[in-house]
Amino acid sequence: MTSKFVSFFRLIEACAHEGCPVCRCLREDAVQYLDALLYERVNDPGTRAALRASGGFCNWHAWLTRDILHSGLGTGIISEDLLGGALGRLRRQLVRVQRGPLSVGWLHRLFGRFPRLSFLTHWRRKAICPACRSAREAEASYLLAVLEFTGDPQFDRAFERSPGLCLPHVLRLVALGPSHARLETVLERVATKWQRLQAELKGFVAKHDYRTTEPFTDDEAKSWTLAIELLAGAPGIFGNELHGDGSPAAEPLIGPQVLLDRSPVSQSDPETLRFEKEKLELRVKELTDQFSEVSSRAAALHYRLWEVLEDRKALEMNLSGEQASSRLWERKVEELQKQIDRLREQASRGRGPE
Repeated sequence: MTSKFVSFFRLIEACAHEGCPVCRCLREDAVQYLDALLYERVNDPGTRAALRASGGFCNWHAWLTRDILHSGLGTGIISEDLLGGALGRLRRQLVRVQRGPLSVGWLHRLFGRFPRLSFLTHWRRKAICPACRSAREAEASYLLAVLEFTGDPQFDRAFERSPGLCLPHVLRLVALGPSHARLETVLERVATKWQRLQAELKGFVAKHDYRTTEPFTDDEAKSWTLAIELLAGAPGIFGNELHGDGSPAAEPLIGPQVLLDRSPVSQSDPETLRFEKEKLELRVKELTDQFSEVSSRAAALHYRLWEVLEDRKALEMNLSGEQASSRLWERKVEELQKQIDRLREQASRGRGPE
């Protein structure tokens, strides 16, 4: 199945969770990529060459290896190889420092370059982290899927349940498809979600006033953590600006020209038919889950109704008993009243006329 269709189903699944769905997909992809590399491609020559060229993984992907079960051996093999290369360059740099800048000046004048790249130059010219290269391609695919499938009923329902895209990915989306026909619709929907979150944040802040006794709603209680992700992206995805501008609006690895390359596919194409089949299967599952949920609620309501009817019967029985008891006491009161009347009459006759 093509990446466009795979992205559709991945986004549908991610929209059911908290946070930016694109960020979630990228993190899951990163874990899968590293897991496969550490278990299957550690000793692959092409993989080793790519890692040597990049100096290993970036900070995010390097630390992400710790989240992968039993990743120690693969990480150790890669790290030993990379550390060996870094150590060799460090020692050459140490020799340069010990000899001073004039010791290599004549080589530079003779050949127009240093015999080997300096320690800093090698680092500055290193290739991009291979996991980041894969993530950039996936990110472009997910963002294009957001644009292309907006308007699809299944995708729209899923996206409506999500918190929407984070700010960095909105910037990437605009950079990727500035003239896309559905960009306006996506931005309007994201704006609606951000406005809703802003209202929840206002409620969260206002209810911290000591004069307020109203409790936080669930959405208000989690609004501040959700706002962190929607403003900055998920942890690790966009890094920091300590050693660069870190602008998320930088040109994606896969540029806007991809929009031109993704020409419409014939509806009779086997890949498209398979995609539509899986969409229908997903919709059937959604409807089945909804039916099961409705059935469960109906069963719960039916049981509750039965309990209410049983309670009513018990109350009616108690009421009948109370009514019977009340009538019995009424008869006893009547009998006692009659006895009192008779005693009064006898007492009156016993006294006689005064």
